Amino acid sequence: MILRATFENIYSFEKETSISFVAGKSSVHSSHVSRALKRDDISALRFGVIYGANASGKSNVIKALSLLQQIALGRFPSGDFEAFKLTTPVKPISKLEVEFKYRGRYFAYGIEFTHQVLKEEWLYEINSRSDKLIFTRKTDSSGNLFDFGDIKEDGTATQFVKFLGEGTPLKKSFLSEYVERNGKGLSAINAAHEWFATGLHIIFPETRFRGISFGAEQDESFHDATRRLLNYFNTGIVDIRRFPVRSKEETNLPETLLDAIIANSTPGRTSLVATPGSNECFFFDFKEDGTYQIFKQKAVHKNDTDEEVVFEMDEESDGTIRLLDFIPMLIDLRKNETDYLIDELDRSMHPLLSQKLIECYLHDLTPDKDTQLIISTHESNLLNLEIIRADEVWFIEKDGNGASRPVSLAEYKPRENVRKGYLQGRYSAIPFFAPIETLNWEENEKA
Repeated sequence: MILRATFENIYSFEKETSISFVAGKSSVHSSHVSRALKRDDISALRFGVIYGANASGKSNVIKALSLLQQIALGRFPSGDFEAFKLTTPVKPISKLEVEFKYRGRYFAYGIEFTHQVLKEEWLYEINSRSDKLIFTRKTDSSGNLFDFGDIKEDGTATQFVKFLGEGTPLKKSFLSEYVERNGKGLSAINAAHEWFATGLHIIFPETRFRGISFGAEQDESFHDATRRLLNYFNTGIVDIRRFPVRSKEETNLPETLLDAIIANSTPGRTSLVATPGSNECFFFDFKEDGTYQIFKQKAVHKNDTDEEVVFEMDEESDGTIRLLDFIPMLIDLRKNETDYLIDELDRSMHPLLSQKLIECYLHDLTPDKDTQLIISTHESNLLNLEIIRADEVWFIEKDGNGASRPVSLAEYKPRENVRKGYLQGRYSAIPFFAPIETLNWEENEKA
């Protein structure tokens, strides 16, 4: 669960700024809070929603966290990010940090970096009163300089950890190097890496969550939950299934891709392939004897005589496809302790559908499971304090220099109809336009 994220000189964030999902003292919607049970624990929100006008920077919150996740897992995407560009001169060093809860422990992981190198990296185990050093790292032209906390092993493990540190490439996180090289003595590193690798899931508008029929094939309870959600959301679809494909040529996949899939197959495993620019999805089941069978994901409806009618996925609406992206997420959030970030939840979806999806998630919250869902959206119907808490809502504003600044709804201490106040511009997170007269169409045409 994300407690706090901090950004500096990255995308639309200039000066160091933070967005927090630490719960306030309010007792409203208590099921939305993972409450502190011990003195040093930190209460965390299970839901968060980020609003902002177009180009305000709300999506950059999620982009920045995705960037930190990639770097933490050992991938340094040199050309995929920009420092804040609306200042002179442009500063070369950016900073990202996230404080999070995972399996009952609290961590703070952060980096300072340029397009060429990681300049600093750190991991602390934290609580409400203190920070415990796991490691800090600084780099220069001569290599890495580390400072380690207590290493819970013998002297050999200590020497090996220091050896790993010295050999970590300047563009690679020590977090990933330690795990890949089977480091010992610093269990906090394994826990933090596991959260980035399997506990944090990020869904962008272009992300396609193709696992519905794969999960249904492997797990009947998943299949049953999928059918229930399809019915709840009134999609008209009664099931998502895999149907056999007679030959690989019928997939219309490039021959080179088909050859690569087959050449890299593992007996007894299934490979999932999505067609670029399409909603088509194929499954290659590889048998132990070296043979394979191909299946295609399709939607099943029922006609007026209750007979099943099969639809290609490309025949479904964009809104339905977007919803299908979220069904595996809802099932995962209900069954497991996991965290999801969604950018532009409302893309292609009806406003009421977005609201029902959030209500579905919030309805299933239980005090014994640490799950979290954070979204960015324009959907104002969610601004209803009968559904959500004030401290769950953040507005992203632009200052006079074009830099993004998060503001919590809780700071306003709202007593009004929040949705109405938002649409009237009270919270500065909607677009404002010049008077239409300033277009001067007639003058331009005369000129």
